[in-house]
Amino acid sequence: MQHRLDGSRLRSARLAAGLSQAELGKRVGVVQSHISGMEIGDRTPSMEALRMLAGALGVSIHWLCGEDVAHAGLPPHLRPEALFEDEGASAGLIALAGDAKLISVLEIQPEEWGMLRSLACPRLTKEGYLSVLLAIRGHT
Repeated sequence: MQHRLDGSRLRSARLAAGLSQAELGKRVGVVQSHISGMEIGDRTPSMEALRMLAGALGVSIHWLCGEDVAHAGLPPHLRPEALFEDEGASAGLIALAGDAKLISVLEIQPEEWGMLRSLACPRLTKEGYLSVLLAIRGHT
């Protein structure tokens, strides 16, 4: 069984994770040319490969397939996934946006994403953004 992968999302998540195609390939057990083929739309991963890609990149399978199930009602610029295409976003915030399980548990609201995105802290880590989020929630 195969699923439709959004190659541009795969590439964005890979770059956000700081991985080369070869490094991602090693993590999921495929060669670099297979990753390249998936990114340009020439290759389609199996369900197992899709699970491994999502796990290695810290994103959901739904997101890799172009679906925004959890954030379907939000305008595109407010969705956490938009951070993968935002060249000005910090690595820490991108890492938070890529952690689908954590986002689901925390139920981060659109206004909270807006506040986190407004911070200009390139050195702030994922954990730092979580601390800021909890501080925001403690004061509102």
